[in-house]
Amino acid sequence: MKDLIIKNISDIEPMTYKNYEGKNHFLAKPVIPWDDVDSCSAAFIEVPVGQCSYVNHWHVQSEEVFYIISGKGKLRTFYGEKDVKAGDMLCFPTGEKGVHHIANASDTEPLIYIDFASKPKVDIAIEPDTNQVAIYGQHIPTYTLDLPKK
Repeated sequence: MKDLIIKNISDIEPMTYKNYEGKNHFLAKPVIPWDDVDSCSAAFIEVPVGQCSYVNHWHVQSEEVFYIISGKGKLRTFYGEKDVKAGDMLCFPTGEKGVHHIANASDTEPLIYIDFASKPKVDIAIEPDTNQVAIYGQHIPTYTLDLPKK
């Protein structure tokens, strides 16, 4: 970071992300603008009813931590599905055992959580469901490539 940052979730302009060929969407409100991040990022994530956030993935270099603020979710992990709720802290290591995907499990309210992530110079995110890999990092554009078929 370049300077002290104090932000309230209600003051951050949301960005809409779409995945799974546009069939799914969620909102991200970055606390620290990506270009200002030196080693860690933080964003409020809001997942509407019936939706999920980022595609199922794991990172080669970046660790992630989610803190569930409100709502409930269904978390898919290396170890199977887990129910998560407000107050839960979810910690994902690098590598295949850190694979994660979270969906809103409520019929009535959004799932809201904070996503903290380390920011390496270059990272690779493996997406097993889409058979793709994303390569991104500081000062480089994001590249998404199809993985070879097994």
